[in-house]
Amino acid sequence: MKATGPGQSSLLLLDVIDILNKSRVPYAVIGAFAASFHGIVRASMDADAVISLRAHQVRAEDIVSNMKAAGLDVVQNQGDAADPVLGAIHITDPFGNRVDLLTGIRGMPGDILSRVVAVDFAGARLRIIGVEDFIAMKIFAGNPRDIEDAKGALKVSAEKINRKLLEQLAAGYGKKELQALRKILTD
Repeated sequence: MKATGPGQSSLLLLDVIDILNKSRVPYAVIGAFAASFHGIVRASMDADAVISLRAHQVRAEDIVSNMKAAGLDVVQNQGDAADPVLGAIHITDPFGNRVDLLTGIRGMPGDILSRVVAVDFAGARLRIIGVEDFIAMKIFAGNPRDIEDAKGALKVSAEKINRKLLEQLAAGYGKKELQALRKILTD
């Protein structure tokens, strides 16, 4: 394990990604880590990623088993019909660092992992959610911090954002999200 104490969820993320890569599970880092990459620096006590289990017919139970074999504590949850998160695997290390792997989000495009940005971080190669997907997902999440993250990413990355793609992605989450995006774009 890379983490040597609490407050090192980004290092736990590197361990988790190593396990995902060995299992050939595609992923995209989302949440505060992705926000920082897209220019909105903020603190978070955990790290988040969305994963695709379909790509190589990997079962969530296999991921849970692999994480446990690495000495990590794992809890798996399934969302209900009203939950926007379809499922999650919560991973913690002995120091209390946490990584959440989302197995799906209602309205998330099936090709989201094709638009990731590969970056080097602490000697590892990470796949970060693309800026348009990041903004659309943040608008879908909808709480004030998420909306501020979306606005910040729009401001920082204005010249490189594909607005047509962004509108398509927001619309995929729902009419409310498309309206929210259009409001943000005109403010």
